[in-house]
Amino acid sequence: MAGIGFYATHIYNRRQTAAEEARKAAEEGRKDREIQFAEAQTVEKFIEHLASTDEQRRKAALIAISTLGNSKVAIDLAEAFKGPGATSALTTIAATAPAAQAERAVLALQDILRDLSGRVVTVETLTKKGELIGMANGLVVDAEGLVVTAGHVLVAAKGVKGASFRIGLRQGVTAPAKLVRRDGILDLGLLRIDEALALPPLDRTPSDAAFGERVVVVWVDPRNGYESDPVLEVGRFAETGVLGGDGGASYAGVIVRVNAAPGMSGAPAVDSAGRLLGLVQASDQQGLTVLIPAKDVFAFAAET
Repeated sequence: MAGIGFYATHIYNRRQTAAEEARKAAEEGRKDREIQFAEAQTVEKFIEHLASTDEQRRKAALIAISTLGNSKVAIDLAEAFKGPGATSALTTIAATAPAAQAERAVLALQDILRDLSGRVVTVETLTKKGELIGMANGLVVDAEGLVVTAGHVLVAAKGVKGASFRIGLRQGVTAPAKLVRRDGILDLGLLRIDEALALPPLDRTPSDAAFGERVVVVWVDPRNGYESDPVLEVGRFAETGVLGGDGGASYAGVIVRVNAAPGMSGAPAVDSAGRLLGLVQASDQQGLTVLIPAKDVFAFAAET
C-alpha cells in the first residue's frame, strides 16, 4: 500500500509540475505577444517619420522609439533604413542605452560604417632589422594606395638608418610603404603602398557637426595586430581650437571628448552622420582628443 501511495503521489506531483510549466510558458507567450503588439503600435506611430527623406525626422523618430524602451526595435529599424539619420540615432543609442543595447548599437554602427572601416589601417615604423619602433593608425584615401596619417607618428624613422614603413591591411596582409611627404605644421604624413585596393570612393561631404554632437573614432588597436577588426569609440564634439605644429606654428583644429588609447593617432573620426571630421592627432589626461581637420587631410592628400 505504501508503494502504491508513493507512486500515486509521484505521478500527481509530475502532473502538477507539468501543468505549472505549461502555465508559465503560456504566460510568457502572452507577455511576448503583448510586447510585440506594443512595439508594432510604437513603430506605427512613427512610420511616417521613418519613411521620410528628412534625415533629422528619421533620427528623431529612432531616438524616440529607443527612449520609449524599445532600443532593440530602434536598432533593427536603423539597420533597415540606414542613412545619416539612422547612423546619428545609433551613435546616440550606443552612448546612452543600457549596456546590452549599447553593444548592439555599436555592432550596427560597425556594419553601417563598414566602407570606412575597410580604409583604416595600421602604420608601423621598423628598423633595418625589422624591429618595431612606432605604431599608429592611418586612412587609405584612394584606391591607388595613398595612406594619410598623423605626421608625428613617422618621426621615429628620422635618424634611424635603414628605417622603413609598413602598412597593416585586413586579413593579416601587410605591404611595404614609401614616405611621400610629411608636413610638420599640419602634423600630417602621406605614405604610398604599391598595391591597388578595391575600395569605393571616399565620402568627402563636409561635416556640419556642432557642439555636443556624437562622434565616432574608427580605429585598429595596433597592440592587437593588424589582423584585428576595427573598433569604435563613441564620444562628443567638444569645440574648435588651436593646434600646435613644428616650430611653434598653430592652426585651427577640432576637439572631441572620446576615450583615447596608445596607437590611436592617425585614426579617422566621423560625425554622427558618418562624415569625416578629421584624424586623431593627440589626447590629454582630461579626455580631450584633438583632430586634424578633414579639410586639411583632403587638401594634403590631393597634393601628390
